[in-house]
Amino acid sequence: MDNFLVSIIIPTYNRGHLIAETLNSISSQIYTNWECIIVDDGSDDNTEEVISEYVKSDSRFQFHHRPANKPKGGNAARNYGFELSKGDYVNWFDDDDIMLENFIANKILQIGNNINIIFCSGYIVDEFLKGEELLKLEIKEFLYKDYVLWNFQVITNSVLFKRSFLQDKVLFLDFLTRGQENELLSRLLFKMPKESYKYIDEPLFLYRQHDVTKTQQNKSYIFKNKESQAYTYIANFRRGINLKDKVLVDFFYYHLMVLYFTSYENNHRENRIFINKHITKSVYKNISNWDIILCFNFLTILNINSYKIYKYLSSKRFYFKK
Repeated sequence: MDNFLVSIIIPTYNRGHLIAETLNSISSQIYTNWECIIVDDGSDDNTEEVISEYVKSDSRFQFHHRPANKPKGGNAARNYGFELSKGDYVNWFDDDDIMLENFIANKILQIGNNINIIFCSGYIVDEFLKGEELLKLEIKEFLYKDYVLWNFQVITNSVLFKRSFLQDKVLFLDFLTRGQENELLSRLLFKMPKESYKYIDEPLFLYRQHDVTKTQQNKSYIFKNKESQAYTYIANFRRGINLKDKVLVDFFYYHLMVLYFTSYENNHRENRIFINKHITKSVYKNISNWDIILCFNFLTILNINSYKIYKYLSSKRFYFKK
């Protein structure tokens, strides 16, 4: 099994104070046939200096700068890392997280002829790597549905991809600023056959959460982030319609509705128009709830909010056209 080269791809930005822990955990892997491609997204701290020491001492580490002609952000850095990689298998990883020593080895053991993706679990920890909370892997119905409903709790670190599976796929969308891994996995896991993936219900990495960052994100209304959320919610709303799955349709409709009304409160008219346009289009073609179309268009055209209409729309359930 050690014939397979595994590419670990890490985008980084101003992580000079943390990335050494990540790289040390990669150096300590019991599976040794790997390359680690680190792509810097324009750091102005000592990130390059820290990484250079690893590149000098171990040829399996590579350090690259995101080319100037590619968009800023982790998405373009991840995609560029894939372009540079040579591995039979690919695992994107975050620049502040930690691999347990059997992270690669236990995934490699699951490789089979028709297996395109191998998942594992991990622990959510705080910034000091304390307070382990298990990411649960539970499939109640089917992979895509349980992923988007967060029963099957995987993140970018969790997933080992077969390179040939990714080769003809659109990877990370570089115009998204929030939820890019969710968008990618939702798209790739949609209608994925059971025989093409395996999962290891075992924690193999530490996923570091920063309290300050989470608090700031929760309090801030950032237009680009909300537009990214709307894009992914709309795509999953359509997938739910495609599957004629009322649970998924109702779930993503509710999140879109909340985002739509929140957009009004924050003077984000572009997002209201975007959500209205795509809900209207999807409902018109596939669902019999004409009242939803009328309500959303009424609110959007007049650019108003109505608590009564909000409550009415909140109570709606969908009926598919026959």
